[in-house]
Amino acid sequence: MAQLIWFRNDLRLRDNPAVAHALQNSASDEKIYALYLYSEAQWRRHDWAPIKVDLLLRQLRELQQEAAEWGIELHLKGCRSWQTVPRVVRDFCGQFDISEVVCNTEYPVDEQRRDRATRSWLAEQDIAFTSFHGMVLVPPVLRTQAGDYYKKFTPYYRSWLEHLRQTGLPQPYSQPERDAVTAPEFPSDIDYPRADSGAYAVGEEAVYKQLQGFLEERVADYHEDRDLAAIHGTSKLSPYWELGVLSPVTAARGLQELSPEFPDGLNEGAKTWLSELAWREFYQHLMDAVPRLSYGKAFQSHTDAFPWSDNEEHFQAWCEGRTGYPIVDAGMRQLRAEGWMHNRLRMIVANFLVKDLHIDWRRGEKFFMQHLIDGSFPANNGGWQWSASTGTDAVPYFRVFNPISQSKKADPDGSYIRKYVKELANCPMKAIHEPGEWVKLAGIDYPQPMVDHAQAREEFLRKFKAL
Repeated sequence: MAQLIWFRNDLRLRDNPAVAHALQNSASDEKIYALYLYSEAQWRRHDWAPIKVDLLLRQLRELQQEAAEWGIELHLKGCRSWQTVPRVVRDFCGQFDISEVVCNTEYPVDEQRRDRATRSWLAEQDIAFTSFHGMVLVPPVLRTQAGDYYKKFTPYYRSWLEHLRQTGLPQPYSQPERDAVTAPEFPSDIDYPRADSGAYAVGEEAVYKQLQGFLEERVADYHEDRDLAAIHGTSKLSPYWELGVLSPVTAARGLQELSPEFPDGLNEGAKTWLSELAWREFYQHLMDAVPRLSYGKAFQSHTDAFPWSDNEEHFQAWCEGRTGYPIVDAGMRQLRAEGWMHNRLRMIVANFLVKDLHIDWRRGEKFFMQHLIDGSFPANNGGWQWSASTGTDAVPYFRVFNPISQSKKADPDGSYIRKYVKELANCPMKAIHEPGEWVKLAGIDYPQPMVDHAQAREEFLRKFKAL
């Protein structure tokens, strides 16, 4: 009898409780199998970006080889949909004489339904199914004193920090003394569009070095630098959170090395970065507690009655970075070219789509998922509902970002705009945030602002107040 590790968005060997469990419950001469299930249909259904799929497959190749060195035989199998998963897992268990399946829990509705069905099918064969909360630092079990789930981030974060203080961090474990195995053949028939993700390293060691570099060189100033688009002030680790190449436990342990009095003794930058990890988990907490979020519903249900615009010309201009507002256009062009966008820019362009163009936030949410290398359904949904003022702890509806003042804050010298909006590469500093007159005089083919921000703001406020 053998153990089976079922990998999901936890594509790592270290700081992975499912892997640790399988190693601890297998003798050195007992085989350990691993399985990753993929579904092109599921990727399409959930709007996975081609660049994200490319990074996923590169990481799976690397993980397959690393697992083989650990004595773990990782197989990749395709499924038509999540509905067929229980049968595929059951058949694999029968083929390799599996006694226990171990995995880490995923929180969206489809994944929860899939796991319940798989657990039931395996129970009929007397095969154990054991799951862990290995994708988060704090499991989504935190509750208020009234026993309800948290709807506001600040009290959630206080409880989250207290949980860390009380439980501490798991101890790391090293590569076991097991004979290496031969990695199975990697599938060659995966049918999905691909975009080059080569700018992003794969493999746990490379990603860990990136984490260490951030913690040593930039985290201390993170609270000041994170809102500046042109500088390398963020970690750019988000693709690895989403695929689970990097564990939040590993990140927290790195912060603990900066201050033994973790988490309270951290400097301001490190505390701010830790709070961003908590935001990520807050959105997973909500996804677990509020199933309707998985079905495209607003958290604040009354906001679904907002009279959204169906102006397709406006939407396409936003998608293509042709709004006439340079900071919005720069962000959207970076997204399309690189599959990534600075978090501050994500808020700016989302706020513009919803509150200046009055276009349904769900259209922007979908477009982001179709292009982001770090597309995470809980985080992306949470971010869009925050910007649209439809979420549980969202920005107030009357806070409408001014794209010009936001441009001056996020890109003071215009270097980010000049990099991504090539038409403005030679635009003088005095005109870079409002280039309308300059492009006219210079004969530059760059659009004038597509809407008047002040008028669009007033119209949005009027419509929202009427809900």
